[in-house]
Amino acid sequence: MNNLEFMEKFKPKTRCIKEFEHWIVCIRAKQVTLGDAVILLKRQAESVGDILEEEIKEFSIIIKWYEEVCIKKFGAIKFNYMVLMMKDNFVHYHAFPRYDKNLDLFGIEWIDKDYPAIVNLKETKELSEEKLQEIKDYMSK
Repeated sequence: MNNLEFMEKFKPKTRCIKEFEHWIVCIRAKQVTLGDAVILLKRQAESVGDILEEEIKEFSIIIKWYEEVCIKKFGAIKFNYMVLMMKDNFVHYHAFPRYDKNLDLFGIEWIDKDYPAIVNLKETKELSEEKLQEIKDYMSK
């Protein structure tokens, strides 16, 4: 995990769920639904159009892994992915597992209020770093 200063806002050194050759998956600080993540390209690129062929190939592997984790561990049934890049001008995807039922995990009641509509980024849970680490650790096992 070298040379990642440009993505420091997402704290890859402490919030990494899983690292791949070209990408890193981190627990998202503001959880909208349980298991939200940020999938960050490990080199600085300002446009999705700049993604290299080998990075695209690996991305599909990452999505398959991420969805399997969220289905197995939390019972996710759908997924939303967003490429926003308005404040953070480098390639990264926000990933949101979606749920058709309420969950009670990690001492928190998780309600996907907007399901089956698109996820609402204004409906977030501000969790402590300790709680984020607990979720991250559970996802990475």
